[in-house]
Amino acid sequence: MIIQKVAIGNSEESYIEKSLSESINIISSDDNNRGKTILIQSLMFCLGNTPAFPSTFNFMDYYHIVFFSVQDKQYALCRKGNSFILKNNNKIMMFDSISELKRYWTKNIFKLPTIIKNGIERIVDPELFYQLNFVGQDKKDTSAITNKGYYNKADFFSMLYSYTDINTGSKTLEDDDQIKKKIKNLKEERKKLLTQHEILSSTNSVASYLSSVNDRLSFKLKIEKIEKLKDQILELSKSRNSALSRKSKCELTIKELKSLNRTIESGELRCMDCNSTHINFKSAGKNSYSFDVSTTEIRQQILESISEKINAYNEDMDNLTFEINKRQEEMKKILEQDEVSIELLVAFKNEMFSAEDAEARIKIIDEDLKKIEDDLLRNDTVSKEFIQKQQDLIKNITELMNTTYSMIDPYGNLKFDSIFTKSTQIFSGSEATIYHLVKLYSFARVLNYNLPVIVDSFRAEDLSTEKEAIVLEIFSQLNVQVIFTTTLKTEEIGKYNDMKLINHIDYSKHNASKILSEKKLGEFKTLLQDFSIKL
Repeated sequence: MIIQKVAIGNSEESYIEKSLSESINIISSDDNNRGKTILIQSLMFCLGNTPAFPSTFNFMDYYHIVFFSVQDKQYALCRKGNSFILKNNNKIMMFDSISELKRYWTKNIFKLPTIIKNGIERIVDPELFYQLNFVGQDKKDTSAITNKGYYNKADFFSMLYSYTDINTGSKTLEDDDQIKKKIKNLKEERKKLLTQHEILSSTNSVASYLSSVNDRLSFKLKIEKIEKLKDQILELSKSRNSALSRKSKCELTIKELKSLNRTIESGELRCMDCNSTHINFKSAGKNSYSFDVSTTEIRQQILESISEKINAYNEDMDNLTFEINKRQEEMKKILEQDEVSIELLVAFKNEMFSAEDAEARIKIIDEDLKKIEDDLLRNDTVSKEFIQKQQDLIKNITELMNTTYSMIDPYGNLKFDSIFTKSTQIFSGSEATIYHLVKLYSFARVLNYNLPVIVDSFRAEDLSTEKEAIVLEIFSQLNVQVIFTTTLKTEEIGKYNDMKLINHIDYSKHNASKILSEKKLGEFKTLLQDFSIKL
């Protein structure tokens, strides 16, 4: 994936960056607030990432455009608010949300990883995926992912496994020997209690009728299973209803577009206010687009785009209906009730009363075992070969992080035991900067991805000149595009001009806190016209 051009603007001001090369790019300035972060955030925001613009920049009021290529195929993506337009080979596709964009992206551009989240398989959102190749200027953390909230570190590891086709769901790397020892002790205690009170090991369902403790436990477990299934069915139903609603709106839009017949024999369609023959189509959403649909060609492109969306919604509804029905069948099986005769109740009554204490302890043991089994449920279905591959992947990444760190700072004493550091581990000076750089470098090498490596303020915390030279050398060996930004000190101005490895882009002449202007407004409007958007 190569970023070729980035543009941002509205009807009043704009900026276009088209000097990016396929190798190492360094965007520098001799002071802060020259627009480097706005450019990088606009690039990532357009690709679907969670924004982190300066607080004074109203990014929702602007169009964000990125031109990029993937395996020699050319794409142009435009975002305003939460609406996207993707253009490829003169074909226009519209998306009203990140969810729609990522579904199309994984089917038509390149496959995005999938993880199990809340019991349902999901395509990861860009805000998690781009942490493989992007580090912003703010919200840097060595002990956790960026933007902790919906996603967590376990999701990040699951994404890594999915990306390398060794996805084991939500498995975490824990001490298997310690877990096995705990399970063994609990089972031995349970077995001893069952031996002392044989009635408790009976397979007859009478116990749940005679023991209030056993009855509450059985009912509680049943309720937990039902609640979990109910929540999943509710979430799936909401998704299906949403897909149906969007499909209906698309079908209504098609009817309206097809009704536009401007070649009626008795005359033509004109605006009653301005007498214009131009007709606009406005897309859905708060921050929407307006298209000129006066020509048959544009109308046909939009109709094809909407029809493809309708097909996608139909596919989603079929898949969601299948998942709902599957969970409904599971719920029916749980609700089935075994019949117990009066004779059996009388026969077991006295024996059950003498085992109440043992029964209470077994209840606690079963709860502990159930919790452990839930944590390991997915692992039990995965072969040892895949578990070993998972461990090897993390080991390869961390070993390369340590090797690369030693190359950059031969006298440093940091040791990375995992991709993320412990929350109590505090870095000083440029250590955090080097950590983020070696992590992205190791991801690029081990995962062998074709994503651009992007770091805003790559020399934060005063990375020395000697260490910077090593960083640039090792990143030049990656067969991917690199985009770095930095603020230079007075004595450093011009340092990149004669470096053969570097495509230097100087932002020093930009007005402070004013990268956007009227200078390139005409060119920006032309870019929007390629998306059939008129300001």
